[in-house]
Amino acid sequence: MRKRVCFITLGQSPRPELISEVLEHIREPIDYAEIGALDGIAREEIEALHSARDTPLVTKLADGKEIVVSSSFIHKRLESVIAHVDRRGHDLLVLLASGIFRSFDTVTPLVHGQFAVDEWITSFVMGTAQLGVVFPLRKQASDPVTLQNYGILIQNYQTVAYSGEASRIDETAMLLQSVDFILMHSVGYTNEMAEQLARESHKPVVTARRVIAGALHLRLREAAGAVEHGLVEAGELGLLKRLPPPEEPLTGREAEVLSLVLEGHPNKEIAKKLGISHRTVEIHRSRAMAKYNATTAMQLIRRAMIESPR
Repeated sequence: MRKRVCFITLGQSPRPELISEVLEHIREPIDYAEIGALDGIAREEIEALHSARDTPLVTKLADGKEIVVSSSFIHKRLESVIAHVDRRGHDLLVLLASGIFRSFDTVTPLVHGQFAVDEWITSFVMGTAQLGVVFPLRKQASDPVTLQNYGILIQNYQTVAYSGEASRIDETAMLLQSVDFILMHSVGYTNEMAEQLARESHKPVVTARRVIAGALHLRLREAAGAVEHGLVEAGELGLLKRLPPPEEPLTGREAEVLSLVLEGHPNKEIAKKLGISHRTVEIHRSRAMAKYNATTAMQLIRRAMIESPR
């Protein structure tokens, strides 16, 4: 049965280019609705409610133009919109946004975009990886936020360091020469922008859109009972299917465990999902990684992203 999904965005709907990029990365057919936190509100009203003292967020209106909104205002709007779509018969709600750090209580399961990206980053930097994070930057308090002002962080399992800022993709690439992987940390960043940064930096690049799509894909599989009941084939598991074949075939359980590892889930959570012990997860994870001649999840994610068609 097709699942009913409601996408919730920060700006105004429809956002066809955003939704289409997300749908490219999920395998299950779904029926979906879309609603924006700013639907039905005129630009003048939104701008009048913006406060320079508040944390700014950049999003888009229905005409495709960017607009800066205050986080406190957008939080109130999201609370109202999410309450409106909750209990409306959807199987899943997806907050298709980054930069929202508060949680929302819902009866319907919610994929929270920012939390999904946070979990992915945490999993990625658990090994020896150097992750470059690109985000929209307000250069000075008086300047508006735009998607073309780039702030850069470099993060590993020990530290997070501010690396600088740039106004062009090629400048951004120069500041990311030391990293292993790059995350473009805004839902406003497109696959086209990621491809340009990958060409300039010669590094694998993933967008927040793609990370959220991965979290949605996993939740859809869980809703179908595939993960819990061991029904997922190794060739159908998220990033796993983008990897070149391992030296030895994975067992069904190894494929399940490794797929969840690549989606960013820690061992304890995987154990709970699959109904096995934490130690058993470690054994399956270790054996699967050995078959790929890899020592960290970062290595496999990088291979998967390189192998994936752009």
